[in-house]
Amino acid sequence: MKKLNLFLGIICAFAVCLVSCQKEKTTGQIQGLVTNANTSEPIQGVNISLSPTGASAVTGSDGRYEFANLQPGNYTVQGVKAGFESNTKNISITAGNVSSGDMQLRPTVSGFRLNVEYLDFGTNFSQLQFKIINASATLPLSWEIMESMNWMIVTPSTGNLQGGQEVTVTVNIDRSLITQSTSANLTVRSADQSIVLPINVSVSGSYGPQLALSEATLDFGTSASTLMFYVMNTGPSGTSLNWVCSNITVDWLTLNLMSGNTAGGSSTQVIATIDRTKISGMVTTSVTFSGAGTSTTLVVSAAESGSGSPILQLNDGSLNFGTELTTLTFQVKNVGTQGTVLNWNIPAPTEDWLTVAPLSGNTNAGSGTTVTVAVDRTKFNGSVSANINVNSSNANNSSISVSAEAAGSGGSVVVPEGLLAYYTFDDGTANDWHGNVNAINMGCETSTDTPTGEGYSMGFNGTSSSLSVPSILPTGNAEWAINVWIKTGSNNSCFIASENRYMGVKNSKILCGGDGAGGSTYTTTATISQYLDFQWHMVTLSYNKSKVYVYMDGMLVEIFGSSYCYWNNPTINIGAHYSQGIYYSGKMDNFRSYNRALTAQEVQTLYNAKQ
Repeated sequence: MKKLNLFLGIICAFAVCLVSCQKEKTTGQIQGLVTNANTSEPIQGVNISLSPTGASAVTGSDGRYEFANLQPGNYTVQGVKAGFESNTKNISITAGNVSSGDMQLRPTVSGFRLNVEYLDFGTNFSQLQFKIINASATLPLSWEIMESMNWMIVTPSTGNLQGGQEVTVTVNIDRSLITQSTSANLTVRSADQSIVLPINVSVSGSYGPQLALSEATLDFGTSASTLMFYVMNTGPSGTSLNWVCSNITVDWLTLNLMSGNTAGGSSTQVIATIDRTKISGMVTTSVTFSGAGTSTTLVVSAAESGSGSPILQLNDGSLNFGTELTTLTFQVKNVGTQGTVLNWNIPAPTEDWLTVAPLSGNTNAGSGTTVTVAVDRTKFNGSVSANINVNSSNANNSSISVSAEAAGSGGSVVVPEGLLAYYTFDDGTANDWHGNVNAINMGCETSTDTPTGEGYSMGFNGTSSSLSVPSILPTGNAEWAINVWIKTGSNNSCFIASENRYMGVKNSKILCGGDGAGGSTYTTTATISQYLDFQWHMVTLSYNKSKVYVYMDGMLVEIFGSSYCYWNNPTINIGAHYSQGIYYSGKMDNFRSYNRALTAQEVQTLYNAKQ
């Protein structure tokens, strides 16, 4: 009897196991690895969509993703990431099996690049610039810049470049609208590539963790189902931001993360997904993020296909022609619902110095129309300004301001505030423009080779010549700046030095710091070899008591901090660091020193004036 009971028990256990195993095998799953087709390295941040379910996933740092509990059948996965060609793969799911979703993405081929990796406005700057470069020899490039921050104005924000051309973009910020240190992103987009340019703005007195979002709004339009943004800690390194999202009150929006911990200077990616089956007409909601004693709001909107109206938006709020420009452009955009058409017109300007073309147009949703504005400098003196009104018969109205100044007489010195010493060399000597701190010429020779072709420059032989001056920079941890035009091909040389401090070029990189006896040195990560070409270029080093801002030809190339970026001895040598035997080989012109840091706008003014 006991044997019979044991046999029946075994039979029952086997049956339960069999039923359980059969139940587990009713669904299947997809596991995939996304790699770079050129390098075979895993790719992080690829958006993977699954059809026909509509589910989505994002690859992790190991390039992997997974979809589980899938009914047997045929599926399609698509991988999408900026800078790569999208790829799709058809996958058959069988019950109880894991199907491979491995795929490769091929980087897009483009000559489109930026000359900087980020813009850091620090606590003082309100304007910085960067360049968009079409490095292709033959292919044209159409580009536009996407930004949604009300405290930032980008000029120009769209354009076309032929092969080998580049354009300078100016970014202005309104600090009156910024209450705490913050970060944001500019997206520079072409037809086949997007480059994200991080923007950092610091506010004096911000030392703890700081909460910020990369976007102020997320607009899903009529077709998108998944968008991403970043929760950022813009506080200093070493801080930790604990943040939470607290008030999603609609059933059509979900976030993959509702809370997190983000280190100083870092960001956390958040994926927002909407359920379009629950959207009727146009919908909008606000999501609040809190952390570090503050909160910020993300506005999320979406529209049912075919609903809504056109919305007029200008990509610029103002056009400043300065003293030289004669033509600028802006865009009239329709940021309304897909399928709508914006009808707009511009009243003809009454000012005789101002022309605008075209004066009317019809712009489809998601598109923009370029308007060209020109000024005739022969028809005004001094400063002029005007407003261009853009009106619409089926949407809102907007306007853009225009300002210009007559070209100056050219006899005055630009950016004179805080100028300690200015050596133009135009009289054939090393005398200061003020006449206060004349330099002693130690073997340098004057030359008629100058940035403007007028006056004189000073030549240094690279072995023994220099200029010695008593004191042209403040000592101790105080603000300072130097600005000088150079013409050299040497990748190792000294611009200026005092005891145990010097600045110059080392291995084709800007160097700043001590000389071993007085401390460590710091060199930039970006090389400046393209400026060591025996042509005239302007170098600017500006120190704000915490960081050195390095400019080449008026463009910010790097920001770094070092405890050895201040001067400890009033005696300065231009072109030589005697204790290290490092000399400058080449020509210099228009050497300036300041007792304060320079703004990006002032650096650009110096570059334009060639003073």
